[in-house]
Formats: sequence, C-alpha cells, structure tokens
Amino acid sequence: MPNTRVPLRVVLVCLLALGFAVLAIGYWWAQGQPQEIAEGASDRVQCVSYAPFRKAGETPFIEDSHVSEARITQDLTLLSRRAGCVRTYAVRQGLDVVPKVAQSLGMKVMLGVWLGREREKNEAELARGIALANRFPDTVSALVVGNEVLLRRELPESVLAGYLDRARRETRVPVTYADVWEFWVQHRALAEHVSFVTIHILPYWEDHPVAIDAAIEHIVTIAEEMRVAFDGKDVLIGETGWPSDGRTRRAAVASLVNQARFFRQFGVAAAEHGLRYNFIEAFDQPWKRRMEGAMGGQWGLFDSDGEAKFPATGPVTEDPDAWIGLAAAAAGLVLFGLGAARGGVWTWPWATAAAMGAVTGAVLAAQWRYMVVWNRYVPEWVATGFYTALAVLFVVVAAAAVRARFAAGDPPANPSMPPLSGGTPAAAVIPPVRSVLAAWRRGSAPATRLQWLSLMRFAFLFGAAAMALLQVFDARYRGFPIPLYLLPLASFLLLLVAGFEASAIEVEEALLATIVLVGAVVFIGIEGLSNRQALTFGLESILLAGVATGFRYWRYRAPPQRPEGVSGAAGAGPAPVRPEAPR
Repeated sequence: MPNTRVPLRVVLVCLLALGFAVLAIGYWWAQGQPQEIAEGASDRVQCVSYAPFRKAGETPFIEDSHVSEARITQDLTLLSRRAGCVRTYAVRQGLDVVPKVAQSLGMKVMLGVWLGREREKNEAELARGIALANRFPDTVSALVVGNEVLLRRELPESVLAGYLDRARRETRVPVTYADVWEFWVQHRALAEHVSFVTIHILPYWEDHPVAIDAAIEHIVTIAEEMRVAFDGKDVLIGETGWPSDGRTRRAAVASLVNQARFFRQFGVAAAEHGLRYNFIEAFDQPWKRRMEGAMGGQWGLFDSDGEAKFPATGPVTEDPDAWIGLAAAAAGLVLFGLGAARGGVWTWPWATAAAMGAVTGAVLAAQWRYMVVWNRYVPEWVATGFYTALAVLFVVVAAAAVRARFAAGDPPANPSMPPLSGGTPAAAVIPPVRSVLAAWRRGSAPATRLQWLSLMRFAFLFGAAAMALLQVFDARYRGFPIPLYLLPLASFLLLLVAGFEASAIEVEEALLATIVLVGAVVFIGIEGLSNRQALTFGLESILLAGVATGFRYWRYRAPPQRPEGVSGAAGAGPAPVRPEAPR
C-alpha cells in the first residue's frame, strides 16, 4: 500500500508561503482603503509656490530653457481655483510673464529674485525683478530678494543686505528675504533691511524632524516665537507643507494621507492664529529628486500632470492605484500555478508555488513603484533593475529546488543522512561561493540549483552590505529599498524550512553578513526606533543576512601554534594568517 502521508516539512513550507501571500495581498488591500481625515477650513490656500518645471526633463538648471507663456497661463488658470496668490523664485527662463498672466486672472504675485554666488547674474536678476515690480505694482504684492542664500552659504549677510536696500530704494512694493527660521534667528540684523520677515517652517525637514501629529503645533509655536523675536515686523511663513512620498525621517512619515492631513489641519490653524503663509508647492517637481531624493519632487498639491493629488474634502486613499498590486498578485498566482500544474493541482507543492507566485507579483508591483519614485539616474535604473530581475530568478530557482527536493529529485548532499518520510532528503547544503567558482573553473560538472542559489546568495549579501553602508554614511536623501529584499528573504526562509543548509560559508559570505548586521544596527540607532521604515529595513536586512548564512558571522581566527623549533614543509614558508568564518 503506497505511503500517502504528507511530510511535515511540505506542509510547513506551504503554510509559510501562504502566510507570505496573505501579508503581500493584505498590504495592497490596506493601501487602497480610504482613510477618514478631519475636514479643513477651506479648499483654498492664501498663496502657493509656483515653478513651471514639472514635466519630464524640465529643470531650471538648464540655463537656456524657456517656459512658454501658454504653459504659465495654463498653470495659473488651474491654480487660481485654489489660491489667490503665487510665489515665484526667479524672473528668468520665461517666469517674467507671471505678473502679466496673474494680473489677467486677478491673482497676486510674491515675485522672487534668485540670488547666488555670481554677481553679474544677481545684478541682472535684481534689475529685472525691480522693473517688473514697478510695472505691475498692483499685482506684485512683495519682492522676495533671495531664497535661502544664507542657508546655502552662497552670500554673506552684508552683501545680501545691500541687495535688499537697493530693492527698497527702487521699488514701492514691500521687500523681503526668505530663509529657514533658524537662519533668521542667526541673522536678526537683516530685519532692518526688509519690509517684513519671511520664514520657512518645514517640520519634515527640521534637523529634528517633527511627526505629523505634532507638526501643526510646532509651526504655530515657531511662528509665535518669531513674532516676538521680530517685534514690530510682520512675519510671513514663506514655505510650509508636507511631502506625499519619500523616506521617513525619524517619526516624520512622508505619505499622501499625511500630506492631505497637513493641508487641512494647517488651514484651520492658520485661520485660528491669524497666520500669513505660502504653501509649498503648487506642482510636484521631478527635477528636485536629483538634489533631495524622492521626497524633493513630492510636495505639490497637484502632481506633475496637473491632477489634484488628494480631494479637498472627504476620505483620502494612500494609493488610488493599489488595484495594480492586487492584479499583479493575481497574475503571479496564475503564472506560477500553471508552471507547477504538471505535478497536479490542489496539492501541497502546487499551493506553495501558487502562493509564491502571488507574493512575487505583489512584491514586484511594490518594487516597481519604489523604482519609479526613487530612481533618478541611468545607473540607478540598471542596478535596481538587475537586482529586481535577480530576485525573481531567485524565487524561481528556490521554488524549483524545494519542489524537486520534496519529489526526491535531488539527492542529499550527505549520502549518509537518511531521507525523511515520503522520500524527502534529510539535508541539502548551499555551498560557499568560493567552492562554486572553483568548481566552475574546473568545469567538472554542469551547474546545479544549489550552486546558482549560492551565487545569488552572495549577490544579495553584497547588495545588502552596500546599502547598509550607504544608510550609515549617506542616508539623508536615500530611501529604504524594503521591497527589493523581500523576495530573497522569503525564499531563504522557505529553503530553511524545507531543510536546506545555509551555514556552509566561507569568509566572503560571513564578512558581508557581518557588515549587514553592524550597519543595520548603526543606522537604526541613527534614525531612531520611531522611524518605522528604518526599523523595518534594518530588521529585514539582519534577518536576510542571518538566514542566508545560518547566522554565522565573520571573526578573526589565528593560525594554530607550532611547537618551538618545528617548521612547515621546506620552502612553504609560514602558514598564511587569514580570517575565517566559524565552522
């Protein structure tokens, strides 16, 4: 009578895969759920920062770029429905028509004059700004001479004061300078050279980031302190807002729901406390991602296509396109299920394959979204594309190895170890990458699944170690690539439960695992436990490196001591000293 008992490992592997699928599908389901947010005072803002460089390839850093009057008219017509005023930052590259267009729409303009290190450009910019202010005195509500030029360390206070004094002499409109509130505190004497003080308060970007729950109170407190500090001068909040995407900074979470929440709550607080303000910003600015990471391009009330990012009233959905993730999970389930159907459907191995297909589709959708938001340069697309393809390949090879093992298709690595019930081999060892490369150089036998798993394990350990170091030494504008390592982590866990042995490593794997471990602990400490993104990515990295190497890390091991007077073989020299992984 045939043995029909299903091995326990087969059941556990299937249940683990199903658990992963539930989590992946649940993530996308949650992303698509509308969230209730308190209503705001109005769907309008007093003033909003406007830059027209919102299309792919547009950037103010291309000196000879020019934005057409038709585009500016289109933009301001849209913005006039939500704001009665726009703030600009320069009068070059076609922006000199903003006052003219705004006048035709009945809008006001806080006209920006961009200052930097180059004196000739500053002189030309200031002269053009003064001329426009004098030409449109009823439309230009203020001339903003310089934006964060002290913060960027591009001009000394004395030179900036000279530009401000000239503007006040030559125009009748109010003149101001805009910078973060901390720099106004450091340069209080500038208040004598402006008509009013313009401060930037961005809780997300503070040196000590402020969570969304405390952001509005923080702004109100700072604004009141500035009113006291500059008694006799009006204070305008020249920039405030919240990004809809990007990395978490301590407890400050960049998200669409939080952006909508900030917009509504700040409008109420501004009305209650009589705050004058300008919201940053009108449209998402993709070009800013090169300088400030993903979050730099995600501050707009409208996206780069001119569509409102969230409704002015009612619930807000974090990802209105979450159905794509669910569809990708369904597609993965079907594809992997069809691939495993040859062994029969509605079996434990088939269910494992189908579940991992759903996981793969859902994670790929999340990874693609991450790449679109974060990737800025061709090298980043190449690197993330390579690792994404490698992650899918890893799932396929790992699933095939597990399936073959349960079908008793792969012999155990140690023939002396008996198989489990149902013919499952008792052990299969993923070899060190060093031995794999040596075997391939000899060309003694075709590559096996275990060898491919070893090679891909090394690649993911290398990638995780590199990312851990980047998070320690260059993290401010860098994201946490959580989706990228989910598939290899899930695959390693399945291999572990299936009985595959991962601890047969050499110093290469152990050293990389140690870098991941130490780096993750350090960057979690830097970010703080309140940063859930950092904590999640750190724990994910630690678990990936640990499971992939059997939690065996690098340590220095001294060579064995020889008795005095005893030497090695003639001509061999002393035994080399090298670090080794623990055995």
